[in-house]
Amino acid sequence: MKNKFTNIKERVVQIAESQSISKERFFHSIGMTSANFRGKAKETPLNSNAIVNIITKYPEVDLHWLLLGESKNTSGNYAAEPAAEYKGAKNSQKDKDEIIRMLKAQVKDLKADKADLKKLLGLAQSKK
Repeated sequence: MKNKFTNIKERVVQIAESQSISKERFFHSIGMTSANFRGKAKETPLNSNAIVNIITKYPEVDLHWLLLGESKNTSGNYAAEPAAEYKGAKNSQKDKDEIIRMLKAQVKDLKADKADLKKLLGLAQSKK
């Protein structure tokens, strides 16, 4: 059985070359060095942290292409597919209302904390 993951580092190098920053800076941004992409090291697997960093910091990268070398997208090797809503994340209105309620409570608490900090630092102006 052919290992489809053998050229993943070559695809990462292609991504690095397409960026408007140096390869060294790109590799650093994904938590690696250029040495990981040369010689025998190029034949080793890409760690999962690097994959997470790539898809987080470079969302235009087609994850399917990165992992398998096959693009589901017709517009290029690693252009992002159109954003699709995650089907498992259907929140009910009740869930959304609860999230809004929690966020409003957090904002209220943060405002109170801000006022308390201003008082402690002597920044609050007394109203006369």
